[in-house]
Amino acid sequence: MIDQSTIDRIFDTAKIEEVVGDYVTLKRRGANMIGHCPFHNEKTPSFSVSPAKNIYKCFGCGEGGNPVNFIMKIENLSYFEALKFLANKYHIEIVEEELSDEQIQQRGERESLMAVTEALHQQFTTNLFEHPEGTAVGLTYFRHRGFHDDTIRRFQLGYALNQRDAYTNQALKKGYKLEYLEKIGATIVKENYNIDRFHGRAIFPIHSISGKVIAFGGRAIKKDDQVKYQNSPESDIYHKSNVLYGIYFAKNAIVREKKCYLVEGYADVISMFQSGLENVVAPCGTALTVEQIRLLRRILPSVEADRDGAKNVTLLYDGDSAGMNAALKNGKLLLSEGLNVRVVVLPEGEDPDTFAQNNDSSVIKDYLSRNEKDYLFFKIDYYLSIIGNDPMKKAQLISDIADTVAVIPDDVKRSVYAQECAKLLDTDEKLIYSEISKNRKNRAEKEWKERQLKQSSPSQSNVQQEMPINEGVSAPQQHSISTIKNDPLEAEERNIVYFFVKYGDYMIIDTEEEKMTVAEFIYSELEIDELQFSNKLYQSMLDEYVKNEQLQPISSERFFTYHQNPDFSRVASDVLSEQYTLSKMFDKNVEDCKIKVKKVELEEKDRLTDLIPHVLLDYKFKWLSLEVKRKIMSLRDIKEPTEIVSLMSEIQDLKKCINEMAKSLGERIIVK
Repeated sequence: MIDQSTIDRIFDTAKIEEVVGDYVTLKRRGANMIGHCPFHNEKTPSFSVSPAKNIYKCFGCGEGGNPVNFIMKIENLSYFEALKFLANKYHIEIVEEELSDEQIQQRGERESLMAVTEALHQQFTTNLFEHPEGTAVGLTYFRHRGFHDDTIRRFQLGYALNQRDAYTNQALKKGYKLEYLEKIGATIVKENYNIDRFHGRAIFPIHSISGKVIAFGGRAIKKDDQVKYQNSPESDIYHKSNVLYGIYFAKNAIVREKKCYLVEGYADVISMFQSGLENVVAPCGTALTVEQIRLLRRILPSVEADRDGAKNVTLLYDGDSAGMNAALKNGKLLLSEGLNVRVVVLPEGEDPDTFAQNNDSSVIKDYLSRNEKDYLFFKIDYYLSIIGNDPMKKAQLISDIADTVAVIPDDVKRSVYAQECAKLLDTDEKLIYSEISKNRKNRAEKEWKERQLKQSSPSQSNVQQEMPINEGVSAPQQHSISTIKNDPLEAEERNIVYFFVKYGDYMIIDTEEEKMTVAEFIYSELEIDELQFSNKLYQSMLDEYVKNEQLQPISSERFFTYHQNPDFSRVASDVLSEQYTLSKMFDKNVEDCKIKVKKVELEEKDRLTDLIPHVLLDYKFKWLSLEVKRKIMSLRDIKEPTEIVSLMSEIQDLKKCINEMAKSLGERIIVK
């Protein structure tokens, strides 16, 4: 486990603008920096980076946090993996301390799964070059495919021995657990025996964007194998919908060329790479997904960096019907994510693998540049060549093209394509615009209904969903960052969170008789009234900080911003990026204290003795008001007269409390 001093050094050294700047083009805007969010598609930049606070926040999708959180999210790494990533970036030596049994358990299975995967990867590559069977069968197969030895080593290809349980037994002898082999899908566990999933197959390791081996593709070599490819199943470390084959090797070339070629298979990627076309990737044994496209978007240069040549993807598929269908389907998906899409049709009988093997680099590049065609124009030409003069099919084509244009998020691009497509289809431009408008309206209504249905669902609106436990984070700390959509107390609770995150360690009471920090004061005030936040994450944050403060005093802002629980640091980033608000009631009733939301007259920290009590009163007032409403509603379901009388008495008591609280608003002052 990384020792705390090393963690502190990483956080102190890692600058958010430098970390984010490796993935996002940032522009200075006042004290902060802004760019397009790498986590969702947007036309207007809403992704803000604060060098002073060392945090990021997207005001579009809500993502936020510190440098470690950013790397965890964008590289799909665990907390400790992200720390090591940043340590490597800033040349910080990792000092590790021995783990206790509890700490080992806390870190979870992910690192164990990664260790097992890496061990198998090493075994496969060793087999290929050092084992007689691997050299005779596996290496011969790859060379026969036209792969050079340096390419084979570059992509770390391997071979699994043709024995039922060879690598499973070897892994067990080295001390790796069978359950981990089963969880990564390398071993199929039967009642009386185990089977190597990849036995007798050529191995294509699948790398994460940071270069970690997370899965395998096994290609059949024997002619009698009925299944051509055996791929790793989904696991805690491998989600195929989030991974592109070859992305680790291609990412630098993609940035350099401002373009990515998308092919179908492992061999296509390797052959193209070997021929000199390095900006090539492929889905991992699955249809192209939105998650994979967004991974590409993060790597491709920003539109602001190069408007003419930014975010270009060229589909390079087989020229058969299956390849054409894939190109037509995936092109629309790419367009919907704001990418510029082109298509290249290879010569008949060729696929990217064979085309690369049969031609040198200059011929390949020349062919691709001459034969690239805009996706929408390609789609129109392709279908017009099929339908001929059939008016019904042409009508269907016009509707289909309008539906495709409708998914383009950029208004200018959508307008230009509408005009050009109308010309190619020899139809009225107004008709295209009308169809586009209808499609966009229908899509917006559908999305709105889905959101409404999601919000009205009991599982979504009334229950907070818990997130999977991250490595190094104990279970009690884990809660969803998502707020309860219909929670009427969210705004008041968030105001309180703002103060204990930003000023939790400040002394609000500092007398000879008593000393109390902001966090302790908030905690005690809630405890006295037996109140807890509706948002369990907020409550967990307060509980943990107060407990930690008693043991080891630390800046609350640093505690939450740099917390290893990503939900804690994300909430901290959120509230520190927002301005708290007080209810309108306080604007009317606290004139004596002159408490306004505007931070102009006095420094915020100098007003804590006024602000803190009032945000707490605001919360309590709202809670009591809601409780009265709840009890009034429950009267409808009570039949017994004595119960009605009793409940009416409770309601009257609560109303008295509310009235008294309203009278006393602004009057309470803490004596220093």
